[in-house]
Amino acid sequence: MKLQELFKKLPIDEKYNFDINKITTNTNEIEKGSLFIAIKGTAVDTHNRKYIDEAYKKGARAFITEEEVRIPSDAVQFVVSDTRKTVGLIASTFYGHPSQSLKIIGITGTKGKTSCTFILKSMLEKLGKKCGIIGTSGAFFGSEHIELKNTTPDPITLQSLLRKAVDMGLEYILMEVSSQAMKQWRVMGTKFLITAFTNISPDHIGPTEHKDFDEYLSWKRKFLMLSKKVIMNSDDEHFVEMTAPMKNKIITVGETGKDFTMTNVSENSFELNGRSIETNLMGKYNMHNLALSIATLNEVGFRMDDLVTATSNIFIPGRMEIIEKKERKFVIDYAHNKLSLLNLLAEIKSWNPERIIVVVGTVGERTFERRHEIPEAINQYGNEAIFTADNPNHEDPEKIASEMASHSLIPTKVIADRKNAIETAYRDSNPGDVIVVAGKGDETHQLINGERVHYSDREIIEKL
Repeated sequence: MKLQELFKKLPIDEKYNFDINKITTNTNEIEKGSLFIAIKGTAVDTHNRKYIDEAYKKGARAFITEEEVRIPSDAVQFVVSDTRKTVGLIASTFYGHPSQSLKIIGITGTKGKTSCTFILKSMLEKLGKKCGIIGTSGAFFGSEHIELKNTTPDPITLQSLLRKAVDMGLEYILMEVSSQAMKQWRVMGTKFLITAFTNISPDHIGPTEHKDFDEYLSWKRKFLMLSKKVIMNSDDEHFVEMTAPMKNKIITVGETGKDFTMTNVSENSFELNGRSIETNLMGKYNMHNLALSIATLNEVGFRMDDLVTATSNIFIPGRMEIIEKKERKFVIDYAHNKLSLLNLLAEIKSWNPERIIVVVGTVGERTFERRHEIPEAINQYGNEAIFTADNPNHEDPEKIASEMASHSLIPTKVIADRKNAIETAYRDSNPGDVIVVAGKGDETHQLINGERVHYSDREIIEKL
């Protein structure tokens, strides 16, 4: 692609109209013919002379920056007000505006995003539609699974994935969109058919994320306003606050929903506008996820009769995933904050197990409030807690686990090695007990000192 094609409204001297075969914000990825976009990050500012020189030496001859930087005369520079906003727009153009050829359903919320995307995928496939997922568990396109570093990938990766989806003949993309993704403008250049909101509670608040809950809520709202129509869980306590400034059409679903009203909600069934819905999913929170998904697809254009028949045999990897071992139940779940853990443990408590043993940790270097909130949730329903590692990164996992243990009011152990923690829980258990392994779900790595090290809760449990 010629540089002029990326900047159609800006005349470019022919001597600078280079062939661009790659766009990147990472100097490690630069090759001849790359367009380099400098970013002012929280840890690194690639406007720094070191990175500009490195980019040039590796073959970049076109630069996008937020300030004038010194470059050789055989290179060209474009100065913009915000390079983060620019990346997505440039990437979308570079990959041929793929979102315009897809029907993208965007889901946001503190919890339930992943569950909703897999529910939607299951239902759409039963309805004969080709679809893919982009989210916490990675990208799922057909039989291909692509691991991702973030719930919502960086804009260049995102646009390349959407291009791949178009080339594979997919029609629908079900995408989780995080508040951090919005704050960093990762979805700029992406067109959404419809957006949906699950719920919101205080989370992702800290020096490297959101300064307070108001900012967190604000970025969630900004995402929901990207589509003409939004599906909202009206039962959420922040519903009025969330929707008050919104100008797009709001469709409500929930026990208080006016457009889609839930009644007779049980652990695996409910009625939606008078229609009986039964499913293999468990837990009232999953009934709300399913109702939101049904409402979303109905608003997209699917008949309610067809949707009701598509609600059976839904599998959500790493969410309420049960593995039985010698009269004990292991439950693998991604629950990693107070509210999601409370919902999960309340559901398990309703099974009347002999005891509930919880193995859980929390991430290093951020969301520090979870270190007391997670133990507080376990105190309400658990009989034993084992605090362990969960993506500690550069922080000492034993220190994190010990901080969590200091807030526990039930029998507690600190075992930083997660494999050892699961094995200990199994040895401590008796027939009739439920061992909850929470926080990672179907993740296949631990983040340790900046490196993604292979690890899977499921693999550890299956080998016991």
